[in-house]
Amino acid sequence: MRKPMDLNSLVSSYKNLSEEVFEGIQSFFNFTMRKEEVNQISAFIDNLNVDDSHFGYFYVGYKIPQIDKEFDLLRFGQDYILNVEIKSILKEDDARKQLVKNKYYLSSLGKKLKLFTYISEDNSFYQLGDDETFHQVDFEVFEKLLISQKLEHHSNLDDLFDPSDYLVSPFNHTERFINGLYFLTKQQQEFKDKILKSSSQFIILEGLPGTGKTLLLYDLAKEFSKAHDIVIIHTGALNVGHLTLNHQYKWRIIPIKEVNEIERLNPQFIFVDETQRMYPDQLKYIIEYIQKNNIVGIFSIDPKQILSIYESGYNNINTLQSLENSELHGLSKKIRTNKELGAFIKGLFNLNSMKYCNNTENISIHYFCDINQARGFATGLEREGWQIIDYTGQRFNGEAIQRMQLHRGMNAHEVLGQEFDKVLVLVGSTFYYNDKNSLAVRKANYYDPERMFYQSVTRARKQIMLLIVNNPEFMTKLINALNINQKKQLSKA
Repeated sequence: MRKPMDLNSLVSSYKNLSEEVFEGIQSFFNFTMRKEEVNQISAFIDNLNVDDSHFGYFYVGYKIPQIDKEFDLLRFGQDYILNVEIKSILKEDDARKQLVKNKYYLSSLGKKLKLFTYISEDNSFYQLGDDETFHQVDFEVFEKLLISQKLEHHSNLDDLFDPSDYLVSPFNHTERFINGLYFLTKQQQEFKDKILKSSSQFIILEGLPGTGKTLLLYDLAKEFSKAHDIVIIHTGALNVGHLTLNHQYKWRIIPIKEVNEIERLNPQFIFVDETQRMYPDQLKYIIEYIQKNNIVGIFSIDPKQILSIYESGYNNINTLQSLENSELHGLSKKIRTNKELGAFIKGLFNLNSMKYCNNTENISIHYFCDINQARGFATGLEREGWQIIDYTGQRFNGEAIQRMQLHRGMNAHEVLGQEFDKVLVLVGSTFYYNDKNSLAVRKANYYDPERMFYQSVTRARKQIMLLIVNNPEFMTKLINALNINQKKQLSKA
């Protein structure tokens, strides 16, 4: 939980208390700040001719959870939000871009925004206009806003921001993606900058679901397409977003079954999404084509995001890493799934981890004895905006999967790379918890129900609903694990 503080108190604490005590204050208010930054804030407030009572309720060094987007100074009001970024020297283009980015993240709160930059080197002050122009202003402009702001108090600032709102999907938010109405996280941007300067022939983007691999891959494709011919290979059937990018915006995205098309398209860069699902001979063909033509390949991969039992043996990540002139970038920060949802998913796959699930507000669980009742229930939820993700059927020996199919929505293969606010998934009798409390399946001979289930629930951004059908043992263990954890939370309270 973040706490606001008074800027005079911040400066006084730094100047008059020991370094150890000041570090304790930073820990208490949950921020970190270098001494030169405190001196710059001190210089900034020396310019303000206002009563000392107006220096309170500033959030210092606040970061949006999971995004790592940081603001130097924030002050919230019922009428508008004040933001000041503190800089030592003026790099006008960078300073303007930072305030534009701040505007993007803060605009979700639905308030008017007053965005400024203070330059300590020459004691100058700048504002971002409503038209996003960056111009110098007098400190009096800020003084008037500071005095007249109607303060708004928040018990927990993190509750204002939903990190998943800032992850744009090239497929589910295609127009926003094309128009550049998104920003990369700090980690994504760092990797992008390195890749743009890289001389490696094979570049690997690895990460778990929700870490932004696909967005970074497509952002890089958009960047490189400005000066080079590119092709994107999707390991699966193309979804609606792919088709929109192809037909409306003239991208060149091909499904893996048409991989030989690269001979005709003659790209300078090849981008591959969902590489973990590619047959080894297909990957070998692409690698050899890249080497033969001396071009660059950029691969997005999640070794755990597989759908058939055979894919687990492909080991495509090792094939790529073993190549000469390759480099790996591991995305580690989950963006799409909020922390509470992520904790529930972790506990869902191993009940021992359910102790980390402290909030089930966005989790729904319903039990049915009859699959037809579950199908009827799901039909109503689909009309209310829930995305049903079904199991992909198989032609031979697929009875276990057939008994779990809702015959609505999209299947696990069709949602690869996509994201949805509200996801509904069925849990059938083939699932159980083993003696280690880990999720397991009784029958899997081609498509793996456990991996399809993992694929489905990790598509959720905000809410998950489980329909458990004809599996009382599973329901009992899951509910008991959730209730035991809730009792622990209540006892702590």
